[in-house]
Parts: sequence; structure tokens; C-alpha cells
Amino acid sequence: MADAMARTLADEDADGDVDGGLDRGALVTFTARHTTGALGGLGSVGLDIRPLRGGLQAATVAHVRVRRAGAARPADSTEFVVKHVRSDGATREAAVYEALAGLDGPPLTPRLLHVQRRGGGCDLYLEYVRPWRRWPWGDTTLAGRTLEELARLHAALATVGHAPGADWDYEVELRESAATTLEALETVTAKGEWASFRPAVPEMRRVVAALPAVRRRLLEAPSPGLEPGPIHGDVHPGNVVVARRGGCLRLVLLDWGRVRRGSPLEDVSSWLQSLGLWEPEAARRHDTLLRRYLYARALPDRLDRDLRDGYWFAGACNALAGTLRYHLAVADGWRSPGPRARADAARAARAYLRVVHRADACWRR
Repeated sequence: MADAMARTLADEDADGDVDGGLDRGALVTFTARHTTGALGGLGSVGLDIRPLRGGLQAATVAHVRVRRAGAARPADSTEFVVKHVRSDGATREAAVYEALAGLDGPPLTPRLLHVQRRGGGCDLYLEYVRPWRRWPWGDTTLAGRTLEELARLHAALATVGHAPGADWDYEVELRESAATTLEALETVTAKGEWASFRPAVPEMRRVVAALPAVRRRLLEAPSPGLEPGPIHGDVHPGNVVVARRGGCLRLVLLDWGRVRRGSPLEDVSSWLQSLGLWEPEAARRHDTLLRRYLYARALPDRLDRDLRDGYWFAGACNALAGTLRYHLAVADGWRSPGPRARADAARAARAYLRVVHRADACWRR
């Protein structure tokens, strides 16, 4: 039956790669082996493939729905995500799913269904997690729950024998990204349209020059219990899905291509800063939400100077890792975005420049 299904799929769609990145033959083989039972052994099926936005390390990401031909009921279909990961992120991301598979409590990641290694990368076949709502973050309770799940994640990853991402020399990449971001800011502020950003240039120069020392201070743990370890590395609303299962809400972290060794405050600040851009209530409750993370880690929830310094250092590192550069480029007209997108990007760039401003003030104090 699986062979017949594979022939059906191959005949129906035999163009080779999906969106120039996925291995069509491997996709057909996986579909035949793993979905026949879910569809009751039916041989007449079709594939619906929809590109998804992927992470920085992914060449192609697609949502695949395998459906019984001519059927419309959800029960007559099954779905998954297939993600082609480049060589530099393939091992890291696959290791995370494997390391967290046995974690107590609700799973923090999509379930890993299959790994197909090829060339210098691999295809990851993952559970498709259907969002409960497209944008649930107006509810600050869910924002707080995300921080509690990050606390559970950091505690769990700290116990993993071979820590995912430990072999990535992130510090070199971050210094290169910081220099490029500074150059982008200098270029943009040379234009009259962005003259309001000019006061940030000397602050940025100081932070970039001090970055190795800032990183050492951050990774020395500004507070007990916040020692460095494996972190997600890219926590923002687009990488957190709220799903409903069995009447309960489940939070799932997506896109693990930037998992690495770092300070847990890098994940925490990434979440709070990115969410605060779009949700004013989350921005207003910033300190309360930060305390939610500390409480979940069983740490003192006192936001003293050392912890605040570490938090702003972590936020500046996130901004220099590519986030600020991206928003500057969009605001300046990269890829010809519409007026609304440019305005949103300019607002985000200002917010991240304020983070760099705070980090500079903490460093010079």
C-alpha cells in the first residue's frame, strides 16, 4: 500500500524540489511510510504544499497536508512540516528536538517525526502545530506563561549531557554582526530622513567597541542562578505558538536554528522587547513579566542593579545580532516595503536603539 501511495504522489507531482530546497523523493518516501495508517491505508491521495516563513538557518520550510483525493473532511487528511536546514544549523536544531523529547510536562517543541540527512544539511519532518489564535498576545497572562516555559526550558537544557549549540562560536559571529549593524546605522543617519537617529551613533560605537567585555560580564552571570547554558536564541512572537489540545492551551517554541550557549537573559529580553513593540500592555508590565521568569526559576525576584545591567547587556547583544540592522534596512526602504511597514520598522529601530542606549549607560556607570 505504501508503494502504491508513493507512486501516486510521484505521478501527481514529479517536478523535483519543493521551492528549490526540499528533496521531493525523500518527501514522497516519508509520506508513503508515515501517513498511510493515518489515512486508513488509502492509496489515492494528494499533496498540498504551502511555503512557510522559515528561520535564518532554514533554506526552505513548508506545511504539507496529505489528503485523500476528493475529500474535504479534516479526518481525511494528515499534516506535517518539513524544513530544510543548512549545514551550520542542521545538527544543532536536530539535537534540540532529540534532547527535549523526554522532557517532563507538555512538550516545548513540535514533535520530531523524521530526520533526512543529505549533503551538508538535513530535512527535518516535524509535527504541525496549529495555532489557537493568529495573535494571542494581547493577553498578558499568555505572555507570562511564555516566560515560565522559558524558565522550564533553560532548566531542562542545563541538564542535557551534550548541550545543543555548544560547538557554535557565536561570539565571533556576533562581533561581525555588530560591526555591520554599526555601519548600517552610520549609513542611514547620513541621510536627512533619519537625522533623529544620529545621537545613537556614538552610543552604538561605544557598545560595539566594548562588546567582548560586555559579553564576558554577561556570561559571568549578573545574578546567581542565571549562569550561561543552552538557550533558544531567537524568542519572539513569531516563534511561539499557542495551541489548544484537549481543552488546554499549549505553548510551543519554533525555529531552533539559533540554539547556542548564552545567557538566559538573552531569551528573556528578546521575548519582552519584541513583544513590547506590538503590545503596549506587555510593555507597561515589563518588570512584572520579568519577575515571572525569575519566580519560575526559583530565583529572588528583586530587580537589582546587577540584574538590570545584565538584562540590558543581553538586549543590546540581541539588537546587534541582526534585529536592529533588519529594522533599519526596512525603514530605509529595503525591498520597497509599503508606508506602514516602513513606519513600523522605524518605530522598532528606535526601540532597539533605546536598548543600546541603556546598555551604554550601564557600561559607563
